[in-house]
Amino acid sequence: MIKALAEVTGYQDGWLALACQQQTSCGSCQSQSQCGTGIVSKALPGKVNHVKVRAPKALPVGTLVEIGLAEATLVRSALIVYLVPLVMLMVGALLGQFVFTELASGGEAGVIATSVGFGTLGVLIARYFAARVGTPEQQQPQLLRVMGEPVSELAVINAARQDSD
Repeated sequence: MIKALAEVTGYQDGWLALACQQQTSCGSCQSQSQCGTGIVSKALPGKVNHVKVRAPKALPVGTLVEIGLAEATLVRSALIVYLVPLVMLMVGALLGQFVFTELASGGEAGVIATSVGFGTLGVLIARYFAARVGTPEQQQPQLLRVMGEPVSELAVINAARQDSD
């Protein structure tokens, strides 16, 4: 199970609305101070994903929760999304090479156009099949546990005053 922390942003009809910070692998290696990608990832804020999960009861806005998604569903979807367009692109290149270069004595423009066309078809096929991997329950993130209640504004104000003295 792939797990992530999320913050509750709302509740409606048995569904919790959550905001989940997208995690990157940058910043975990030893060359992070010299790496351009690591420096940029520190400077720019991460992407926030908004998801909904089923919940038995409402939770206060700001509560941290742990959500999870089955690995098998994610791996199958990733294989479809990455491999199908790539294979279709290569099939298009081979077919274009055979048709336009061997049979029609044409240039590379036909080969490129055929490759792009098959690659686009591969993206459409991947989009269709990736949405149908597993059951809807397997594709939906699950609420694993409630981490904690939000900190009240009064506690934050008092802590700031106490630290500034």
